[in-house]
Amino acid sequence: ALSGDINATVATLKRYIAEAAARIDQELEYAREIQLSVMPRVYPPFPNRKEFDIYATMCAAKEVGGDFYDFYLLGENRLAFLIADVSGKGIPAAMFMMTARTLIKSLAESGLEPDEVFTRANEQLCADNDTGMFVTAWMGILDLTSGHVRFVNGGHNPPVILRGGGEASFLRTRPGFVLAGMEGVEYRKETLKLAPGDKIYLYTDGVTEAMDSSQTLYGEKRLLALLETKSRLEVQQLCQAVLEDIDRFVGTASQFDDITMLALEWRG
Repeated sequence: ALSGDINATVATLKRYIAEAAARIDQELEYAREIQLSVMPRVYPPFPNRKEFDIYATMCAAKEVGGDFYDFYLLGENRLAFLIADVSGKGIPAAMFMMTARTLIKSLAESGLEPDEVFTRANEQLCADNDTGMFVTAWMGILDLTSGHVRFVNGGHNPPVILRGGGEASFLRTRPGFVLAGMEGVEYRKETLKLAPGDKIYLYTDGVTEAMDSSQTLYGEKRLLALLETKSRLEVQQLCQAVLEDIDRFVGTASQFDDITMLALEWRG
């Protein structure tokens, strides 16, 4: 009789645990849908604009992640584009991501320059940062009439510039400090010039730090070599080519970090 009671109790506990796990999975799926819904997902996003092409994608390591990308027109002739990576994983990182994204977009749409956007965003993120999280981010504003890009780097990976002739190189500049890491940081604006047909490829460290089963990193060298061979592809195909190469490299190893990328071509 005692054995039967124990077995019944164990069976009941297993059922309760399974039901709780199912509810958590459902709530995480809702959270994932909410997170993805705030980022552009319809392509082409501006079908009537022929001066540029843009594509971005995010593969979260968990149901929800801390990476994000964004892009939006500022008036008729300027395009803001951004990629960022929040420290941490899961629900806390996703919530901090939503705050940072909303704040940066609001400041950019108010007409501020990229360095001013990051400087003010940093102050506000530091003020309410009880969790100690931080954000690495790279933001550019492209003048669609001239190809000039004004950009700012808040501790993020260097983007890759793909020239129309097929050359690919990292845009090595001195990065600023991460966002939400320390109050009083003044960010520095820099510029670059795109020629018609040039592309910018932005990514998070989930790309270069993807690991295979022997703990070998995908790395910057392999990424640059692939982008150089695929530089003439359309931006969506370019991102898909990187994802496929990462999958081949990683093999059966588990994904441990979010993989996010954004590619932009200025057509002139």
